Amino acid sequence: MIRLVSVYKDYHLGLDVYPVLKDITFEIPIGMLAAIVGPSGSGKTTLLNILGGLDTPSRGEYWLGGEDVSHFSREQWAHKRNHTIGFVFQSFQLIPGLTALDNVALPLVYRGVPSHKRREQAKTALEQVGLGHRLYHRPSQLSGGQQQRVAIARALIGDPPLILADEPTGNLDHATGVEIMDLLTSLNRQGKTVVIVTHSQEIAVSCHQIIQIEDGHVILNTREVEKTP
Repeated sequence: MIRLVSVYKDYHLGLDVYPVLKDITFEIPIGMLAAIVGPSGSGKTTLLNILGGLDTPSRGEYWLGGEDVSHFSREQWAHKRNHTIGFVFQSFQLIPGLTALDNVALPLVYRGVPSHKRREQAKTALEQVGLGHRLYHRPSQLSGGQQQRVAIARALIGDPPLILADEPTGNLDHATGVEIMDLLTSLNRQGKTVVIVTHSQEIAVSCHQIIQIEDGHVILNTREVEKTP
């Protein structure tokens, strides 16, 4: 599903060039539970942003689902993300004034789905993550773990085949983090490709594939296809 070939990412500040990703090449097959690991500043989040079309490579190839998306326009990426990718962020990124139901339904607004159908699908997604009893609660009325479940439900809306999660347990206590990881693992068992950026070795070793980044380079890429998460 995901294939990067000699991907570089540079940032420019005046006349200075700051290389962040350097000759990144790897594949993540369909149905994989993959972890991207590395120290702070190694380029993990930049890499995830490229995978999700939130940033573009300076050079190199990025293939997603058999399609070369390296030079997609913003409009092309907006359409691709809305139909193919669900995002889960460390900081949840929920809209404070909206209920859980309306936060989850929001991506369907951009697809032109009628209101009653949006709410039906959002209710189903929240029930899937165990929050069918919190439909009308706002983020401030939910615990951190519950907010992350809402974020996962939002990522699931529209049934995207790919879930990208950036430190999804980073703001949670250990027990709640284990629950969130169990949920992401369950989604992978249901057939979704899940890619997780994490500092946690505990999370990484539970994945099928580990891609380790240091100083913008891939220094390790291990895959255990037969491993059960």
